[in-house]
Amino acid sequence: GGAYGGQAGDGTVSQDTAAPDAFAPPPVSQEEAERLRIEDERTAASAKVECGICLEIVHEKPRIGERRFGLLSGCDHPFCLGCIRDWRDGGVVRDAAEQTSGALEQARKCPLCRTQSHFTIPSTHWPRNAEEKDAMIGEYRARMDRIPCRNFDYGDGHCPFGSSCFYAHVYRDGTRESHEIRKTTDAEGNLKIVGGARLSDWLDTSQGRRAFR
Repeated sequence: GGAYGGQAGDGTVSQDTAAPDAFAPPPVSQEEAERLRIEDERTAASAKVECGICLEIVHEKPRIGERRFGLLSGCDHPFCLGCIRDWRDGGVVRDAAEQTSGALEQARKCPLCRTQSHFTIPSTHWPRNAEEKDAMIGEYRARMDRIPCRNFDYGDGHCPFGSSCFYAHVYRDGTRESHEIRKTTDAEGNLKIVGGARLSDWLDTSQGRRAFR
C-alpha cells in the first residue's frame, strides 16, 4: 500500500517524507534582521506622534502624502511637514517691500519654544533619539550636496547664497567652487566678514522650493 510519511509499496521514499523545512523561506541575514528591527522601532516611535500645530496624529492623516514630518534643525518639537512649511512661509510676503527681517526671523522660530531653526527636514518617520536625528540631518545635507545648484549653473550663473548654499557648486569638469571668505573694514578700521544671504533662511519657503525644483 501507499504510505503517508512512510515508504511506497515499491520501496521508494514517498514525497510526503520530504524534510518539513524543505519549502521554508531562506533564513534572514543578520543585516536584514537588524534592518527590520530598526524599521519596526521607527514605526512604533512614529505611530502616535502628534503635530504641534494641527494637533493631528501625523501617521493617521487621511492622505498618505500628508503623513510626513517636518523635522526642525533647532529643536525636537514634532510637526507635520505641511503645517511647519505653512508656518515658515508666514515670514515671506508677496510684496518684498513689506517683508521685514523681524517677520522672517519669527517665522524661522519653532511655534512652541521659539528656538530658531535654519531648515526643516522632510521625513516619513520620527527619529527615535538625538543620535538618529543628527544622522538624518547629515544624510539630508549630503543628499542635497550631490545635487548641482541651479543658480550656480556649473559656473555660468550666480548663486546669491554663496558658501551657505546646501547644493553643489560644481563646474562642468567636476571640480567644486572654492569658497573664499570676503573681508572688509568699516570706517573705524575694524575687520568685518562679508556674508551674503543664507540659503537656509529661504530654502523651505514656497518660493525657495519652487526655485529649486
